[in-house]
Amino acid sequence: MTDEVVVDLEACAREPIHIPGAIQPHGLLFVLREPELIIAQVSENAEWMLGKPVDQLLGKDISSFLDTSQIAKVRFALDSVDPRDNNPVELGLFASNTESQFDGFVHRHDGFSYLELEAASLTAGARFLDFYKRVSHLTSKLHATSSLAEMLRESTQGIRSMTGFDRVMIYRFAESNEGEVVAETVAEGVDSFLGLWYPASDIPEQARRLYLLNPIRNIVDVDYTPAAIIPVINPDSGRPADLSFAALRSVSPTHCEYLKNMGVAASMSVSIILDGRLWGLIACHHQAPKFVSYEVRKACTFIGQVLSGEISRRETLESSAYQSHATSMQASFLELMAGSANPLLGLVNYSPTLLDLIPADGVAVVLGEKTHLLGTTPGYDDLMQLIRQLQSAGMASTFVTRSLKNHFPLTEAMRDTASGLIALLIQREPATYIFFFRSEVARTVLWGGNPEKPVVPSDDGFRVGPRKSFEAWKEQMTGQSLPWSKNEIRAAQELRNLVTVVMYGK
Repeated sequence: MTDEVVVDLEACAREPIHIPGAIQPHGLLFVLREPELIIAQVSENAEWMLGKPVDQLLGKDISSFLDTSQIAKVRFALDSVDPRDNNPVELGLFASNTESQFDGFVHRHDGFSYLELEAASLTAGARFLDFYKRVSHLTSKLHATSSLAEMLRESTQGIRSMTGFDRVMIYRFAESNEGEVVAETVAEGVDSFLGLWYPASDIPEQARRLYLLNPIRNIVDVDYTPAAIIPVINPDSGRPADLSFAALRSVSPTHCEYLKNMGVAASMSVSIILDGRLWGLIACHHQAPKFVSYEVRKACTFIGQVLSGEISRRETLESSAYQSHATSMQASFLELMAGSANPLLGLVNYSPTLLDLIPADGVAVVLGEKTHLLGTTPGYDDLMQLIRQLQSAGMASTFVTRSLKNHFPLTEAMRDTASGLIALLIQREPATYIFFFRSEVARTVLWGGNPEKPVVPSDDGFRVGPRKSFEAWKEQMTGQSLPWSKNEIRAAQELRNLVTVVMYGK
């Protein structure tokens, strides 16, 4: 008899990383009840950094460690729709264990005010001037770039210059949430990750949600010992402190292990967000512990916003250009259909054809038992089988895939000619369809290590751990075509609407 090993593959994805119950210990955290600013929770390192035992702070207001002028600054900062607009709060608070001064950083979330303390770095005038010079110079360079690749490469160079990180990358998410390093700048002697792919599980869903909420995260030292928040449960809310917006939020131990396996001692990530979706990250790595000041983090956050705006602007221009092309094609198609005894045949027998609307390897127009083909397409029997499969699946008006084998069993000929498909249902009886086909494009994907995560022993038995090696690991991908763009899918849907209006008046 053998023991059965059960591994929870979803444990990492369920980890509540927004309520870790601890912070990174290079700063302090206070959870405050308004309006009195009573300390409901505090990080346990308060005694070491302020010389104040936790039990002398809990239940007291902030006058227990701040003077009158400092309290006024905190209250002024909180007296705003978004208190974060007033950061940093220049407190000039001295730590008890060093000669360092702390600045305050405030935000409001989940019914409480949060006050974080971090080491101050610059005078107020220097902060503004340095921020302006760094951001203005890099922003001008980004606007002047002629291509997306050049803009992303310039951004990595500029951010590395501002921060001093050993490696700065642009990590772009695919539709299925895998990520590719599409631009990179590295220090001499540092391994390059450019062109490597990483599985979606490396940045699970709840982490991607946090990147949307809080656009920057800095891990100062992956070997840190977390400073627990006391008490764990907020006595007023009955819940753990939600640290979604806290700069000091402690990160998952699994992620720290992942970074250590990669040879990284400190990291910073900045979100690139387009229309509410996470397009990618500016990912920074360092081989030694590294604290990034608030001013530099703010500058990098702004550059992330500039990148987001520029990418969005360029995508909009590209979309507008394609829409103009599609509109012109539709006008031509309308004339061709109007002048043809069978309107659909006008789209394959005369110029321009359907292939001028959407880049594809082949097009098929099916009218009952008859097919009209253009370019590289499946044969007659395969087309009839495809229609039966789509009908059995209850196809809606439009069906789109870049990997048809993931939906239906395919013949060898179908795999070669029809890995990618846009199917437009014009009429069910007799079966009337327009098909756009793309052939298989076999490609080699370079993963940053074997994407299959190892199973490792744990206190509970076994768990899925982070990869130990990040050497390039090749995988041959087959059965996929080039992806259909949003513009192409929209053009196909507009084509279907045009055809149904011309043929059936609806």
